[in-house]
Amino acid sequence: MPSWILGLIVVLVVVLAVTAKLAARTRAPDPGWFIDSTRAAGALTVIGTMFSVLLAFTIFFALQSYQRASNGASVEAVAVTELHNVADVLEGHDGEKLHGGLICYSRAVVSDEWSAMARSETSPAVNHWVDTMVEDFAATTPEGASQEAAYAQWFDQQAERRDGRRDRLAEATPSVPFPLWIVLGIGASAILSYMCVQADRRESAVVQAVPIAFVSALVASALVVVAFLDHPYSDWSGSIQPTEMNVTLQFIDDGHPAPCDESGNPT
Repeated sequence: MPSWILGLIVVLVVVLAVTAKLAARTRAPDPGWFIDSTRAAGALTVIGTMFSVLLAFTIFFALQSYQRASNGASVEAVAVTELHNVADVLEGHDGEKLHGGLICYSRAVVSDEWSAMARSETSPAVNHWVDTMVEDFAATTPEGASQEAAYAQWFDQQAERRDGRRDRLAEATPSVPFPLWIVLGIGASAILSYMCVQADRRESAVVQAVPIAFVSALVASALVVVAFLDHPYSDWSGSIQPTEMNVTLQFIDDGHPAPCDESGNPT
């Protein structure tokens, strides 16, 4: 979804809220529907405070999810680079096969799995190269102290890569539960509806429109931010991109033969 659509959603919410407030103003009795305006304002304060607290916790929760996704992608990319260095020590045919698997894995992550995560899915190509690297490494026979040390280090870096990918994939599924979205929607609707009921024809249309325009813009923008953070891999400006893995791929794709095409599909 292009970012300008998110801005358009906010503008539409503001226009609808202002239109509803001005329509209520034309039908409001004199001096308004509330006899005690102070008590009415107090009720709005309670509703607004409850909604603000809930919204703040939701944004914080979604921001943590976004950060975990970003950190997982970085950890995975660094681990792939370290695995490449370990494969350099495991010379010969075994090392070449591991190099090829790492290159194909990185290509598949960048070209296929990133777009799949936007649909809350994983990449079969990436899963294939994970299994292939496990099989290739199991067939490796280290020779000498340096290769034995590299052999042991491979397990540690493979665990880092696995954990990073797991964190990345875990955040591909929206973390804000649907019931919470319902509660947020009820809270936002309650605030804007209550402000419409406070319409007073004794005040000018501009004075009546400005407060609800500001409030509706803030409420809509906050809900859009939650949706953005809850979908970190969607095609939005500011969404998480495979930048770290692209850097890793440029480093490890150094002429070693790779049994895949440029998108990571097996050949």
